[in-house]
Amino acid sequence: MSTAIELAKLPPPQVIEALSYDEIYKQMEQALLEKLPDHALLASDPAIKLIEVASYRELLLRQRINDAAKSVMLAFSQGSDLDNLGALFGIGRAENEGDERYRQRIPLSLESYSMAGTKGAYEYHTFSANDKIRDVYVDSDSPGYVNIYALIDTMTQSQANEIKADIDNRLNDEDIRPITDKVVTLWVMPTIETLSAQIYLNIGANKQQVELAIMQALDAFIAQHCKLGSEIPHSGIIDALHQPGVRKVKLLTPTEDLQPAVNQAYSLNINLQFPDEA
Repeated sequence: MSTAIELAKLPPPQVIEALSYDEIYKQMEQALLEKLPDHALLASDPAIKLIEVASYRELLLRQRINDAAKSVMLAFSQGSDLDNLGALFGIGRAENEGDERYRQRIPLSLESYSMAGTKGAYEYHTFSANDKIRDVYVDSDSPGYVNIYALIDTMTQSQANEIKADIDNRLNDEDIRPITDKVVTLWVMPTIETLSAQIYLNIGANKQQVELAIMQALDAFIAQHCKLGSEIPHSGIIDALHQPGVRKVKLLTPTEDLQPAVNQAYSLNINLQFPDEA
């Protein structure tokens, strides 16, 4: 099995501080009163404005420190910061590769140095074969045979076979595949299920803004759950639909959780309705 750490399961880092402007303001006000115990702070006192300005600037500074701490953590780093972390592992970002996919490849790269044919090594090299591969599942149902399932977006069979050829060429390199392994590569396209829902808005809510927020939430939800063996929870869909301005949601389909096999995945075709009925 892969020994790569699942970054999403790591506890929140203690170095990241929860910030509150009001708390910083109270601390500064208390510090001033300790230095000037006989001074009464009135609403019209210029010192109040100075405390407000100083509190806000300290809030920005602490947030910058939080951001700097996150920039050197694999679980939170983004953009060029993540590129520099990848460089420490000797792993560059593929062309047009997004942060989440690159982040997933970086810890898997450690297993690529093994010549024992580990699951993580096969996952890493499969991801590296083509940037259109969204997820990978590796298993073996008999000694010496390794099955590689590569999840790709819906496309023509010719395009899918080109990706399969890239995987085969990569995995059958003599410096990658153990001589005793026979690798069987299979591409997998997600099973499309229709997400049909009726969205009822609060009075005065801007339909276009609400719909945009819903689609952004659903895009993030699908990206997180459209993976091999990943459940698509019914409750998670409803949660993504309940954006600010939404009064209630009637989810028509799916009617229950979607649970694919370990080597299969689901994706969602979105059909939203906004009835006028109150």
